[in-house]
Amino acid sequence: MDELELLVDQVRQSRKYSSICSAVVRRIAARELAAHPARKEALKATRGRLHQAGGAFLSQQPDYVGWLGLLSAAQGSAEPLRVACRTILANQSSTRERLPILDTFYRTVLAEIDPPHTILDVACGLGPLAIPWMALPADAVYYACDMYADLVGFLNRAFPLLGARGQAWAGDVAGKWVLAADDAPDLSSPVDLALVLKAIPCLEQADRSAGQRLLDGLPARNVLVSFPLRSLGGAQKGMRRTYEARMDSLVKGRPWQVRRFEFPSELAFLVTR
Repeated sequence: MDELELLVDQVRQSRKYSSICSAVVRRIAARELAAHPARKEALKATRGRLHQAGGAFLSQQPDYVGWLGLLSAAQGSAEPLRVACRTILANQSSTRERLPILDTFYRTVLAEIDPPHTILDVACGLGPLAIPWMALPADAVYYACDMYADLVGFLNRAFPLLGARGQAWAGDVAGKWVLAADDAPDLSSPVDLALVLKAIPCLEQADRSAGQRLLDGLPARNVLVSFPLRSLGGAQKGMRRTYEARMDSLVKGRPWQVRRFEFPSELAFLVTR
């Protein structure tokens, strides 16, 4: 076993990182090993990058069994299902911050396009639990990708309880395009809508070019990109200006129509290609 594989194996021995897609761990570990030839330093740096990419945004160890119980008890009843989903969404910082605007966020943004029949949620986290607020067509299919295999397993069991047709899989969004994963769906035709919600800042923690590669490679007619307006600690720190400039650079020179939406906690851009 070479040095990289030893490092990957050591990272994945930790419970915190054991469920992360191996392709993600390998990509970040390779970069950190090149920067820190000593494996101990590379291990610390790799764990730090993985924490920035996802671990920092979960408030506690996910209770997937308990969450499925909540959804099962509320299945088929609109308001109890929304209450259950809100309870689950509160466990991840990015979706918890959206709770106060959940009733208007998707309705406002999706009013700008035809109802999407195919949706691709990239670096989805708990985002699919907002399906009850999306007013999707009855025949809509919801695809979701994240780096956590245990989260993906939860989502695949949750979709039927949400009354949705869906498929989730684990993949490396920031590496080679994630549809190359063995269990990825066949998306040979562009989806109607891709969701990239608060994901780009996380992806670019480890690789500044990850956001550009992702947007350029997404097989989607419309892409909803969003950025947080506050840090995890609640500070604004000029984030609006920073992310407006970043979005400008991501779409520069491309023949895309961009519509901007600002909410109290989130800056969103609907890109039509």
